[in-house]
Amino acid sequence: MGTKMTCIGTVVLAATVSALTADTLPSDWKTKMTFAERMVAGAAARGVAQTSLHPIDVLRTRLQAKGVAVAFTPRVLMKGVAPQFVLAFPAGAVQFAAYEFCKARAAAAQFTGGAAEVLCGAAGALAASVIRVPQEVLKQRVQADIYPNAVVGFSKLMGSEGPAGFYKGYTATISRDVPWNALSFLFFAQSKAAFTKVTGEAPSMKDNLVLGALSGMVAAAIMTPVDVVKTRLMTGGASGGILGTAAAILREEGAGTLMKGLLPRIAYLAPMASLTLSFYESFGKALLLKRLQAEAA
Repeated sequence: MGTKMTCIGTVVLAATVSALTADTLPSDWKTKMTFAERMVAGAAARGVAQTSLHPIDVLRTRLQAKGVAVAFTPRVLMKGVAPQFVLAFPAGAVQFAAYEFCKARAAAAQFTGGAAEVLCGAAGALAASVIRVPQEVLKQRVQADIYPNAVVGFSKLMGSEGPAGFYKGYTATISRDVPWNALSFLFFAQSKAAFTKVTGEAPSMKDNLVLGALSGMVAAAIMTPVDVVKTRLMTGGASGGILGTAAAILREEGAGTLMKGLLPRIAYLAPMASLTLSFYESFGKALLLKRLQAEAA
């Protein structure tokens, strides 16, 4: 009798899993992902999104850097793509693994809602900063014509400043990235909840793309002044830290300069948030379904 019941249970489980699709997974599907699945989904989402939008990032950097001309040529628009491509994948893996780990711990402590999203989004960005800051330093110096390419840049930076040189502007970068990521995750979670409340349905992939874009756009506009200061510090166009650089810009160039590059920043970060957040969910669901179906087979 026990063997018969076990067989029936196995058949029911297999049928249930086989009936699952990305749209029918339970709302808590992310809690069922393994650590490796979170890292792979995060790496793929960040790598694909950031690489696709690289030309816009080049324009933003050249607009914000001091004394650098903007040119719409293929050679210019691909400057710095090598360090961006190579380091985007591990940065995405670390960011989303840390984010989901924090979410799981917060849920276990019954700490949920907007405050949890802000905290966990910030934790993910902070963890990824170990990779993101060297990526930004090397990439932006190539984009701003300080180095001809990443290989030369790496060699010169190591020779002149050592490993610490790769973390120049670290405080300014996390002052921009941590709030931007925290706000993006918060706005995305709240917009998905609002969408479900209004329509009675969970947002589809297309809906997530729109909601992610709006979330990233608002967060990007809020953090643009910090981004300008960060670019000046990383490209050698300023010194004196965040407050000193911001004060110098206000004194010498006016308040409007702190919003320089707003449009390309929004054009870059709105789709960046859209693609990264929606791709992460799509890749994560695909990986989870594949594993569940393999286990039930």
